[in-house]
Amino acid sequence: MSPPVVRCFHHKETGTWSYVVADPGTRVAAVIDPVLDYDAKSGRTATTSVEALIKTVIENAYRVEWILETHAHADHISAAPFVRKNLSGRIAIGRGITEVQKTFKPVFNLDDSFAVDGSQFDHLFDSDEIFSLGDLRARVIPTPGHTNDSVSYLIGDAVFVGDSLFMPDGGSARCDFPGGGAALLYRSVQRLYGLPDNTRMFVCHDYSP
Repeated sequence: MSPPVVRCFHHKETGTWSYVVADPGTRVAAVIDPVLDYDAKSGRTATTSVEALIKTVIENAYRVEWILETHAHADHISAAPFVRKNLSGRIAIGRGITEVQKTFKPVFNLDDSFAVDGSQFDHLFDSDEIFSLGDLRARVIPTPGHTNDSVSYLIGDAVFVGDSLFMPDGGSARCDFPGGGAALLYRSVQRLYGLPDNTRMFVCHDYSP
């Protein structure tokens, strides 16, 4: 079985990496952690960056079945709904998002219309759930610590670790959000390090040296 094709997109303003992951045989693809542009001064969003990702999908005739979030992002706005609108696909995240929603609902003074059951997503993954990307086998690895909903996606020989690990000069992400914790993150990192040595690892951020 051929390994997945991984195409990488760096969002300089937030240092975020987004990915298009495709099965080369069936051309079925997933988009991971897509980002909207955000201008803090005006409070406006834009889609310039994610449109480049969408263009790549269309040019390569990929068929997007999944739009995968590794966790609830505090440092950028997700472009997942925009990707779904333009390419189709199911937006998915780990089931731990419900705990994040319950924690932050009172913090942001959200009213009863805000559901805390994860219903804003098309699919909630259970820990170690297996799913398919074309002919490729994929697995959801729980990696809490940065947030308590953090997951990593192992697709073929490639693992997408979200904020559990950064580039070598950055170490790991912060772990002081509600529900996070250093001990949790340590155990998650050890689980990632326990994957086979030939596993390709893709991080969610690169802030440069």
